[in-house]
Amino acid sequence: MKKIINIGIVAHVDAGKTTITENLLYYSGAIKSVGSVDSGNTQTDSMELERKRGITIKSSTISFNWNDVKINIIDTPGHVDFISEVERSLSVLDGAIIVISGVEGIQSQTRILFNTLKELNIPTIIFVNKLDRIGADFNKVFEEIKKNISNRVVRLQEAYDMGSKDVYIRNLSDICPINNDAVDVISDLDEVFLERYISGVEPNKEEVQEKLSLYAREGSLYPVFCGAAAIGLGIGDLLDGICSYLPFAGDECEGNLSGVVFKIERTSTNEKKVYVRLFGGRVSVRDRIQVPSKEIVEKVKKINSLENGRIIETQSIEAGDIGILYGLTDFQVGDVIGVSNNKIKNISIAKPTLKTTISAIDKEENQELFKALTLLAEEDPLLELEMNDIDEEIYVNLFGEVQMEILSSILDGLYGIKVEFSNIQTIYKEKPKGVGMSIMRMQEDLNPFWATVALKIEPKGRGEGLRYISNVSVGSLPKSFQNAIEEAVVKTSKQGLFGWEVTDAKVTLTCGEFFSPASTPSDFRNVTPMVFMEALYRAQTVLLEPLYEFELRIPQDVLSKAIWDLETMRAIFDSPIVIGDEFSIRGLIPVENSKEYKMKIASYTKGKGMFTTKFYGYKEVSAKFAKARPKTTYDPLNKKEYLLYKLNAIRD
Repeated sequence: MKKIINIGIVAHVDAGKTTITENLLYYSGAIKSVGSVDSGNTQTDSMELERKRGITIKSSTISFNWNDVKINIIDTPGHVDFISEVERSLSVLDGAIIVISGVEGIQSQTRILFNTLKELNIPTIIFVNKLDRIGADFNKVFEEIKKNISNRVVRLQEAYDMGSKDVYIRNLSDICPINNDAVDVISDLDEVFLERYISGVEPNKEEVQEKLSLYAREGSLYPVFCGAAAIGLGIGDLLDGICSYLPFAGDECEGNLSGVVFKIERTSTNEKKVYVRLFGGRVSVRDRIQVPSKEIVEKVKKINSLENGRIIETQSIEAGDIGILYGLTDFQVGDVIGVSNNKIKNISIAKPTLKTTISAIDKEENQELFKALTLLAEEDPLLELEMNDIDEEIYVNLFGEVQMEILSSILDGLYGIKVEFSNIQTIYKEKPKGVGMSIMRMQEDLNPFWATVALKIEPKGRGEGLRYISNVSVGSLPKSFQNAIEEAVVKTSKQGLFGWEVTDAKVTLTCGEFFSPASTPSDFRNVTPMVFMEALYRAQTVLLEPLYEFELRIPQDVLSKAIWDLETMRAIFDSPIVIGDEFSIRGLIPVENSKEYKMKIASYTKGKGMFTTKFYGYKEVSAKFAKARPKTTYDPLNKKEYLLYKLNAIRD
């Protein structure tokens, strides 16, 4: 079997990722000519909108061969609003290339991406691009990388005549017998190597190269290449570097089937395309695969494989490879195919922090809009589509304004629906304060349904989410009724006492009774929200606000202003640290208070300051800063109004 490497190309927006991908495909022979982002004819930016705007919105996968190695490459978006696309791609990688502009240097998104790759121990090559542009300085950017990203970087090339089309590069291995950068970094990682070096045994070129490959493939050091993708400079060396410094995928073809769904698309005829990375076993046409946590088995109808710049139909794909499966209509992004595997990375760089109302400008199209958004939410689960039962308003979760613009363009371009956004809010959450219990017995008091349900709600630790368990056996309450209760608990938890999603809670079904033959699953689905909300009311909730983890880099002369700003925004931060001629301040800051701060920093530091943020999580907020959200459903706490709505819906 041919060796396979699955790599991702990540970078801050406009660092040249897509141009590099085009050149890798061209130099490897997978395509006949290099496409241009400006011309809108690249292989990976296939959406009309991507071609028009010249940015990557959806991650795309393509394959090529080099030195008898199959390289599957995922080109990811650079803009922070599409970080969830990057997140899904990282979960299936063997290695990564992080691209840094030789002109702009390290940007805020560069740091976030590199730190994530480092945390996940994904072996990474750094490529400094755009050395043909005026102002490019490889030496300066390399020092910036050492100072701000990692000191375990090994420079492999030297660049000359930068800032012009005459720029050229030479490999350090051709200039001097031993790479001192490499020797220093390897000495930090390898005690035996260090002892021999100190005792006067000079390492030879082959030994240094062998150690470089070993530690790079482990993710312990980072080789640094350079070039100018726009003129094809440095691409051949980068291709060799991928095969030398990034690890090959495992080839456990004879083991159990194990893979993960990392992307979903639909064909022009609305057929679902499920992108899968296999970590073990093989999957073939006509194989039957169970949908996780559902009693559904689906048959693989067709498989597409990525082969040298093309997508071709095949009978099977094996461990280590990426393929596109058809026929799996119930599979979602993140679902495991077959058995779980410790190589499947559980990644969460970010969560959307904004919720907004979206509506069709022509109100007659709102139903069509909801259908279109349902399909888009399948591709991006973090959209978290929601409809208001009272006035049928539609809500989506978003990262920022650019994503809003893109979503608007996609809906117009693909579905012919023009939309507008309103009521943009920061997303808060709720957590139970104490323990609450409630029971409603069938056909008693305000319960007209043939279902008895009792629930207990209690608080859990921060970050544990919502956990539902049943203490009622399937023997005394059938599975279909239990499933209906669980569905209703999850759905009702989306709107707590303040109107926000309930999290960090344990919900236990303590009693459930039915009456045969009258009871139906919908009886349990209808009564459970009233029980849940009453138990939650007895437990009471505290509000949680979203926080960013931040680093602020500022010139030394504006320190006092920066500290004043941070205190005003209720940030919690460590003492400033001096780094060169700058101060670095790290801490946590409420999302709500820091939305415009990047612009403000750029303004008062004349572009020298840098404010980088990464989603951290949620923390309890004082009652005086609490923000409630109007209910978008008939509130089950108001039992009479809720029942009137339910009984009318049943009659309709």
